[in-house]
Amino acid sequence: MTRLQWTRLLSDYRCPRPGNEPRPSREEPFRSAFEADYDRIVYSAAFRRLARKMQVYPTSPHDHIHNRLTHSIEVASVGRSFGKRMADLLLRRGELPADRTAEDVCQILQAACLAHDIGNPPFGHGGEYAVRQWVRDHKELVFGHDGEAVDDGLRRDWLIFEGNAQGFRLAARADNPQAGYMRLTFATLGAMVKYPWHSCDSRALMQQKFNVFSSEQELFEQTWTHMDLGTGADARRHPLSFLSEAADDICYRILDLEDAVDMNILDDAAVRPVLLQILGSENSDLPLSVLRGQAIHTLVNATWEIFETDYEAIMHGQRTADLKTNLAESLADALEQVAAHYTTIFAHRSKVTTELGAYQALGRIVGAMSQATLQLTERGSYRDTDFLAKRCLMLAWGEAYVTDNEHRPYAWWLHQVMDYFAGLTDNHAAQLSQQISGT
Repeated sequence: MTRLQWTRLLSDYRCPRPGNEPRPSREEPFRSAFEADYDRIVYSAAFRRLARKMQVYPTSPHDHIHNRLTHSIEVASVGRSFGKRMADLLLRRGELPADRTAEDVCQILQAACLAHDIGNPPFGHGGEYAVRQWVRDHKELVFGHDGEAVDDGLRRDWLIFEGNAQGFRLAARADNPQAGYMRLTFATLGAMVKYPWHSCDSRALMQQKFNVFSSEQELFEQTWTHMDLGTGADARRHPLSFLSEAADDICYRILDLEDAVDMNILDDAAVRPVLLQILGSENSDLPLSVLRGQAIHTLVNATWEIFETDYEAIMHGQRTADLKTNLAESLADALEQVAAHYTTIFAHRSKVTTELGAYQALGRIVGAMSQATLQLTERGSYRDTDFLAKRCLMLAWGEAYVTDNEHRPYAWWLHQVMDYFAGLTDNHAAQLSQQISGT
């Protein structure tokens, strides 16, 4: 494989609006395109709503338990640390493009990390599984009796719904301001994408992981082609995506344990030995929070060493596995112990009951909104829909938006339903479900 080039990988181009070609970001004094990415994320409604979306644990009386927002901020902090190391590496090797700065590299990684969970639905990963199962159980309700209006790509988008793909949709598109699409730079999009394939790719079905819905396939291919990352089976990962993925892995594995202690799901005696093993220490009376910080620092250094050692393989597209697969035996064993603790965490009553409720809550919302939009497209106008459909459409999008788009096909509306339910907070989803059911 040919070697990737940073002049292409650090592109400040943005996805085009419909009918246009990609073009560079507008130059602004005192603010780079990558700073603008960070600002677009921070000021977005989708980012703010992460404050009311669970990380692992359902809404807790402890205000300091992590939610998706605090988790994302912490991941971005680790991403910045990786960015400084990456910029230093490029400078030492003479590979930093003349029109880019070390600060640009940091900002790209920080923005990508900040947005990495932006597409996650309510109720965490349990929400993803719940939607997939509900749609499988109610295919006719979502896709219609004949299914002719829904192609295989859109079916697959729903049947293996992926928060990562919803995140790419929000981050890349530019055609619907009401949906909160951000139109981030190609470089930031590249650093976000862990699974560079779409929902109809065989890898999506096998791994239940992908980063691109059928509706964004063209945008994705345009972005990847511009950065010389290839398309289809030849699509490669952007080098910075290995670091954004590592930042997420490090944060959630360590901080979820600390939360488990605060929630009395695990005790200090179960978690402390894991952190000490990461630190290579046998005993410490330091508070768990201090050990946690030291453990994160240790894992950042160890992961960076793997990246730097494997740098040429990454730049030639010869590595696909995440960086933690090459951690030293003692660190890998410690992370296996973390994984073992997840069995206890995920079996906790509050977690199980929340995930059971997610199936009914999200199912009611998806069912009501998909039926309302199906009726809209079958009858041709908002005015001709019945009372309940009107109320659902008004609740989700407002009358003006619906009438402006009533000519759209059902396939288009199904992705609007996806934007709507995925953007709900845990609280709003639970409340809305109760209102729809009349309870």
